[in-house]
Amino acid sequence: MKGVIFNYLAEMAEEVFGLEAWDAILEKTGNSGIYISADTYPDQELMDLVAAAHEISGIPVDDLVKAFGEYMFPRFLNENPQFFADDMTLKSFLLTVDRVIHVEVRKLHPGAQLPEFEYKDEHDNELTMYYTSPRKLCRVAEGLIAGAAKHFDTDYTLDHPECMHKGAKACTLHLTMKPK
Repeated sequence: MKGVIFNYLAEMAEEVFGLEAWDAILEKTGNSGIYISADTYPDQELMDLVAAAHEISGIPVDDLVKAFGEYMFPRFLNENPQFFADDMTLKSFLLTVDRVIHVEVRKLHPGAQLPEFEYKDEHDNELTMYYTSPRKLCRVAEGLIAGAAKHFDTDYTLDHPECMHKGAKACTLHLTMKPK
């Protein structure tokens, strides 16, 4: 996993829990906390940090991972304004994730292991996304969707009826959207 993700996690931990808690998380995992954004680090290292954050905070891992995704969205927006058009909606943005954003990320970071999305777009206010990734970080995807919904000022419901954590080949993320 790219170091930038670890740096975002460090920022979030310090903002939400405080510097002492982040230091305790690092101590518990034996990590230095120094990550170079473009370098790649073992996925397990991130999982260990999240597990330690759970132990220290008492917040369930799934909730922490989703909150992390939501935390990352505004940073992604700030660092990548080229992916956001003035006339975009939550749905039109989500449809660009696999077809545009991930394509560009792979150009910038060859070898990046990104999740894949397939889409089912049958209704104006609905979208089904099929998430696949060996990392099974579907809760991060849920958090990123929540962050995007805030940015696009859109109320939504998300149903996650099939999940890779429960043996499915892909996670099904069905959104129903209502612009405010």
